[in-house]
Amino acid sequence: MLKPDHTDHRIRSQRTYKEALTLAMSDRVLLPDHLLTVESRLPEMPHAVRAIYNSYYWAAHSLKARAWLQAVIILNLALIGFDAFLDPSLLAPSLIIRGGIVTTILVALWILWAREQNHAVQGASLIAVSATIMIEAAALGLLGGEALFERYLTGGLFTVATAILFFPIAFSWTICAVTLATFLYVVMLAAGPVADPLIAVFTGCFYCSAMITFASTRKAALRSHWKSFKSKVRELRDQETLEQLNVELRLAADLDPLTGVRNRRAAQEEISRICEGGAQDVAFLMLDIDDFKILNDRYGHAIGDDCIRQVARSIADNLRSRDLVSRYGGEEFLVVLRAADRDCASAAAERIRKSIEQLHIGEPGNFIDRTVTVSIGVALRHGDEAPEKTIDRADEALYAAKRAGKNRTVIAPSPADGPAPSPRRSDHQRREVA
Repeated sequence: MLKPDHTDHRIRSQRTYKEALTLAMSDRVLLPDHLLTVESRLPEMPHAVRAIYNSYYWAAHSLKARAWLQAVIILNLALIGFDAFLDPSLLAPSLIIRGGIVTTILVALWILWAREQNHAVQGASLIAVSATIMIEAAALGLLGGEALFERYLTGGLFTVATAILFFPIAFSWTICAVTLATFLYVVMLAAGPVADPLIAVFTGCFYCSAMITFASTRKAALRSHWKSFKSKVRELRDQETLEQLNVELRLAADLDPLTGVRNRRAAQEEISRICEGGAQDVAFLMLDIDDFKILNDRYGHAIGDDCIRQVARSIADNLRSRDLVSRYGGEEFLVVLRAADRDCASAAAERIRKSIEQLHIGEPGNFIDRTVTVSIGVALRHGDEAPEKTIDRADEALYAAKRAGKNRTVIAPSPADGPAPSPRRSDHQRREVA
């Protein structure tokens, strides 16, 4: 029965741990970056920050408290036989005290620690452990007589000392538990049957100093855990920033810096993914700005760049979100239409061409005195045709549109209807036709 509960608790604590870290990492208003780099103490933090940290800390360490409680429950039950071995008259009291009262209290605390509790409840649980263990040791020690009293009392104090190391609670509650255990030890030692009071006092001082040392260790551990939390949040934020930069760098590497659309390399990679995925009815549109060299020479490179930017924007505005546009050359663009038949591709090409005719290149009040047009070649991919072959056919259709007078759309014949495409045009041939 304990194993399923342990598994549920582990899953719950892991979820709480991740949620607390995610909230701390993402909320830079609540926990600014500068608070993660300067020396600070948890009590100085805003209540909301402390609440997040407490959830994180409980999730990271509550398993230790439950493991300690589980071990003490098993040990306590095993000691019933040990009590009877030392003194047979202790069997009945041990069954009642260890097996009944103390085990019930420890099991209740074990169940309590299965879920996150507020600081007061967590602290009170360690106080309950201190009082229960010390009273149990004193009661059984008294019943066992002088020979067992001091040993049982010392054993109880040692057990409480280990609890201080395992219970993830605030330092103030740790001090309360240490004080209570020490106080009960001294009072019971003074009131109980002790063979040599002087040795008992020295033994008590030794174990009390050990308790103080354990408490100091707890304080140092709490400071270390707080620093570790800040370091973890800072590391996660740095990772998030680095990932964001990597995304931006990858995006910048895929985009044409002038137009903001995909560049040729990114387009080729995306086309390969589309075609390898078995996409059907893919159409390719090859577009080239007519007489761009004349425009560039007459009006200057600034106007030429503005023309290319506006043409790219106009193409993108007339496509669906699933379609692809890329700058394929200087003034040449490649469009990939998904799920597009001949009519759809032709309509898209004409829509783009007419939209570009309406562009006004230049500054308001100083537009250039000519209309910008494009020639478009359209080719539909057939079967398992290599995308490079389809692009070649679209390029040949574009070449035909240029020869036919420009500012028009030409649809390439399918491989079965027409001759094999000519070799792909060189850059020199493109400049001649443009």
